[in-house]
Amino acid sequence: MRTELLGQEKNIIRVKVEFEAEDFAKHLAKTVRDFSNQVNIPGFRKGHAPRRVIEMRFGLDTLHTETLENMLPGAIQQVVDDYELDIIDDPALSLGEIKEGEPVSCELTFEVMPEVELSALEEIEVERELPAVPDEKLNPTIEDLRRNACRFEPVEREVCDSDVVEVTFLTQVLEADREESTPQKIEIDLADEAVRREVREALLGKSAGSKVETEFDVEPDYQDPSVAGKRVRYKMTVEMVRERVLPDLDQDFFKKVLGEDTPVETEHQFREEVRKRMHERIADLSHARARDEAVSILTERSSLEVPETLVNRQVAILRKEDEKDAQERFGVSLEEILSNASTREGDYLQELRTKARTMVRRSLVLDALGKRDDISVSREELEAELDRRASMMGVTKEVLRGAILRDRNAMMRLADSLRYDKIAEHVMSRVKVKDVEKLSAPQQGVESSEQ
Repeated sequence: MRTELLGQEKNIIRVKVEFEAEDFAKHLAKTVRDFSNQVNIPGFRKGHAPRRVIEMRFGLDTLHTETLENMLPGAIQQVVDDYELDIIDDPALSLGEIKEGEPVSCELTFEVMPEVELSALEEIEVERELPAVPDEKLNPTIEDLRRNACRFEPVEREVCDSDVVEVTFLTQVLEADREESTPQKIEIDLADEAVRREVREALLGKSAGSKVETEFDVEPDYQDPSVAGKRVRYKMTVEMVRERVLPDLDQDFFKKVLGEDTPVETEHQFREEVRKRMHERIADLSHARARDEAVSILTERSSLEVPETLVNRQVAILRKEDEKDAQERFGVSLEEILSNASTREGDYLQELRTKARTMVRRSLVLDALGKRDDISVSREELEAELDRRASMMGVTKEVLRGAILRDRNAMMRLADSLRYDKIAEHVMSRVKVKDVEKLSAPQQGVESSEQ
């Protein structure tokens, strides 16, 4: 087999492949034998029908096409290896006339990963906010910890804004043909900011046995399609009022928050330990935001053309994830959610496509940087990540490994995630990082555009 590079335009490469006449004849003979062995032809034992009979039965073009299809996988792999191609998809085939006794030629058109001209890392500058945990941040956090560890006691008084109220409620969509729902019981924590203002106001000042009603308009994009975009009436009966009793700042509370083995004994020690942990968490978040900003700037400034094949592939992945999420969370189709949210299919696909293009562009830039600077994930790093995730999930590493191995692509996704994190940290080690007490502008992902 001989190959010839015919040309390259951007990330499209054309290669001529020529099979020698003798090699093609050998594979053609095998194709004829295979057809003869696979079909029953009247008057001939299986596998003994001569070639002219096989040709009459199936046609010469069919035999030639089948032969070439059998030869192409090996030829494509050889071309990929010889020219060191990083292909995106299977190549397109252009075939001329096949004449037996003469070399057989075809043209393969490959779409390969685009060339990426990386921006100079040293020219990128990002801000990283210095972590600070003054008492104004610490005190609300400690109160949140106390609220999370509180107990609830029934009280016989009017409802206040820190209580948990047990109610029996009915809902009715205010449309002519909609009936009231069946009664349901629910606990409503009035300290939760997610509670609707209308519901909170209707319950405040009431007591056990009170019956109240309220109406409100539900957002068009609300998670329950049956009420999304509609006006709803709530009828509630207060069954019980429970007040929140906060724990004392004592050793039992310290152990509950910090762990049984904590050496903390006093309120001052507790506050400083919480402050320290907040400081570490804020520092990690600040570093992560600065890192994302640096990667976004690198992605924006680097020059490349994003292949539509990869964008289309990512769009399909994102849509499949949305369809799965709609079914698992709400028990409805994605189309129903879009309809209830008054979102046109075309607008949704355009938004999805923009997101997919940004994701693909970012991945291509990071891949190019990782390849250029020889960044990879070692087995030790992979094992350490398995240990970390297993600890977070409260399972052994062996259990987690077994779960990952049952999904063919899970280990690859884990390795890719580690590699991208490692490349992003490499970016942070090369760009200029300015530590500041306050960011000059909010950090956010930089939308990239084609160059």
